Amino acid sequence: MEEPIGIVGAGITGLATAYVLSPKYSITIIARDLPGDLGTNWASPWAGAVFHPQSKATKTQQEMQKRSFKFYWDLAHQDPSSGVKIYPMTEYFDDRNNDSDIWYKTLMPDYRIIAKSELPEGVSMGLKYTALAMSPLLLLPWFKKKLEERGVKFVRKEVKSLDEVQKITLAKIIVNASGVGAKELASDDAVHPVRGQTMFVKTDLNELFMREGSEYTYVIPRAGSGGVIMGGIKSDRLDAEVDVEMKSDILRRVNHMTKGTFDGLDLESVVDLVGFRPGRTTGLRVEKEGDVIHAYGAEGAGYIYSFGVAVKVKELIEGSGLRAKL
Repeated sequence: MEEPIGIVGAGITGLATAYVLSPKYSITIIARDLPGDLGTNWASPWAGAVFHPQSKATKTQQEMQKRSFKFYWDLAHQDPSSGVKIYPMTEYFDDRNNDSDIWYKTLMPDYRIIAKSELPEGVSMGLKYTALAMSPLLLLPWFKKKLEERGVKFVRKEVKSLDEVQKITLAKIIVNASGVGAKELASDDAVHPVRGQTMFVKTDLNELFMREGSEYTYVIPRAGSGGVIMGGIKSDRLDAEVDVEMKSDILRRVNHMTKGTFDGLDLESVVDLVGFRPGRTTGLRVEKEGDVIHAYGAEGAGYIYSFGVAVKVKELIEGSGLRAKL
């Protein structure tokens, strides 16, 4: 009989963890929001969801990102219906002059430095490489379908404690992938929502653009949608109202970065998106606490870390004595 494990949260971290664990364990996912839901109270459907390596990462976090990249790279080649697609990436920086500490130069295919003469004004360094992006509105339901085919159970319920999860799932081991919910479930005061505002714009542009530094900005194609997500904002605001001035600022930054690709865009024609990322002031948490494995705090990098976090969770379960002797 397979050992039961309960997972709290059906965002990308919870789904990835279930995907990694389900071949060996009986998994039940408990969540208030499930794939297909479009509420603003959870982050995964609204994420930029681009594999853009996080430059400020420990060696362990770098390995997590590498694992995720391999999974999604393989998935993009094996099953396009997943909504994962490969794109050329242009990445600009205004806070560094060389790539001496870019750890992912050996990870990303076709990596090269852009000539200084080709950089937009105010940019000090640029890179080109091949990356990938996920369409959450395709990928999350894809995962749910695959997991259900493996026997994973989904229970829609907002829980108030991890003890409640153990009672519902009859599992000794619980994975806490509850995102912002970890503030209550794990009594973690470092957890907080981070507001993001983006725009969906109809276009045939088929490239990724990122700018790091003083003007964090991005353009991310959405597979199957006929458009892109453009944005670049982190805010402490907790309301879901669209900031009209921010829309104009995002467009200004995007046009500067893409050399005027969206000049003349009517901002009344875009679809505004507001969501809340699961932030944590002390960063990503993947650790064991009693019979609980905590896996949250990736903020805007949930997709980038997802399968690396999932494999780490599995290692903690199987290497920590948590797993029952069968």
